[in-house]
Amino acid sequence: MKCGIIGLGKMGEAILKGLLPQVQEGEITLAGYEVSDQRRRELEGRYPLPLASSLQEVLKGTEVILIAVKPQQMDTLLTEMGDLVGGKLLLSIAAGIPSSFIQKRVSSHARIVRVMPNTPALVGEGALAYALGPNTGSNEREIVEKLLSPLGIVIEVAEDLMDAVTALSGSGPAYVFLFLQALSEAGVKVGLPRDLAHTLILQTVKGSLRLLEELKGHPALMMEMVTSPGGTTIAALHAMERAGIRGIIMDGVEAAAQRSKELAKE
Repeated sequence: MKCGIIGLGKMGEAILKGLLPQVQEGEITLAGYEVSDQRRRELEGRYPLPLASSLQEVLKGTEVILIAVKPQQMDTLLTEMGDLVGGKLLLSIAAGIPSSFIQKRVSSHARIVRVMPNTPALVGEGALAYALGPNTGSNEREIVEKLLSPLGIVIEVAEDLMDAVTALSGSGPAYVFLFLQALSEAGVKVGLPRDLAHTLILQTVKGSLRLLEELKGHPALMMEMVTSPGGTTIAALHAMERAGIRGIIMDGVEAAAQRSKELAKE
C-alpha cells in the first residue's frame, strides 16, 4: 500500500515515526511532503523517508494520504488538492474540520476519514479515534485500523463525537504534563530536591497507571485504596476539592471542545 503524509510537524512526525516499522517490513511505502525547507532538511537527516518536492508529487501514485497540517491551513491545501486526489483515501487529523468541509473542496470520489491521534503515538502508546466519512465503509475501516494500530489503541467513533475526543485525548497529554509539573513543584515546595521530586512523580504515575490496568478498577475505588481515615491523603484531597480541581479540569476540557468547534468556522 502506497501512503503519503502531507505536513510533517510534531503530530505528522509522530505518525511518520510510528509507521516506519511497517515501511521496514515492506507492508507499506511512505512518502512525505513538507512545505518548510528548514523542516524538510531536519527530517531528511533524521528519517530514511523520501520527501516530495511538490504536492503533486506526493499525491502521484499514492493510495492513502494522511493530512497533518494545521486546521487554519486546510482550506488552502484542500483547494489546491482538488480533483488531484481522485478516489484516494484521505485521513485528516485536522482538529475541528468536519468531513463535509473536506468533501466540498476535493474530488467527489475521495474517501474521507477523520482521525484524532495524540502525541504518545510517538512511542506506540497513542489514543487514536477515527470517524468514517463520505464514500467509506468496511474496507476503509480495515485499512485505517491496520495502518494506525502500531501507533496505539484505535477506536471508531461517530463523527459528532470528534470535537469531544479532540478535547479529551487529543489535548490530554498537555493536561497530564501540567499536572506532573505541578506535582513536581509541590515536591520542591515541601522540601524535596528537584531531581528527586521528578523521579518520584514519574514512578508514582507509571505505577498508578499499571495498577489501574491490572486491577481494572474505577479511579474512585482506586483512590479509596490510598485514603485512610484522618490521614495525609484525605487532607490533600480535601484541599484540592475545596479549590475546585474537578471543576477546573472539566472547564478546561469543555473549553477545548468549544475551540475545536470554532476552528472550522475560521
